[in-house]
Amino acid sequence: MLQTGSSPPRLDGLVALVVDATTGVGRELTTRLCAAGAVVAVVGAGHPDRGDDAATNAAFLCKALTDAGLVALPYRIDVGDPAEAGRLPGQIAADAAPVDAAVVVLPPPDATGELTRAFRAVSAALAAALPPGARHIERTPAAQAGPGTTTAEDRDWVHSVVDGLAADAARATSR
Repeated sequence: MLQTGSSPPRLDGLVALVVDATTGVGRELTTRLCAAGAVVAVVGAGHPDRGDDAATNAAFLCKALTDAGLVALPYRIDVGDPAEAGRLPGQIAADAAPVDAAVVVLPPPDATGELTRAFRAVSAALAAALPPGARHIERTPAAQAGPGTTTAEDRDWVHSVVDGLAADAARATSR
């Protein structure tokens, strides 16, 4: 059964894009955003250090979220091709609606410098392609206890992102 945690604030209508959304803190954030009512573009990040298929993982996570009555759309990028990330906001806008927030989960601190540089290039290309007013957030997860795990610090960060996006949405609607 898919766990979504305590009731998050509502983010109905918000379109969020999460890069490296299928494991660890990215998966936890994706699940929480969906539970809050956001439409989430679940982006599997393919790279040579990855021991599995990012596209398949994105599809499986989206199916689990959809089966729980939530809205998630699967995407995949190759982190070696930042231009691919730059095309994502347009593709998501065509599939759903313009992106309101993009989150890039960077590799953990023990990752190779080359992989971290590749993710940062993807993040920069994505940030440059976002529509005006969209939020861009990066996160380097805390050192993990094992594959697919998150720390209390990461879970606190997930809650702060969702709460911050809800506060932004509330401010925007009160104007």
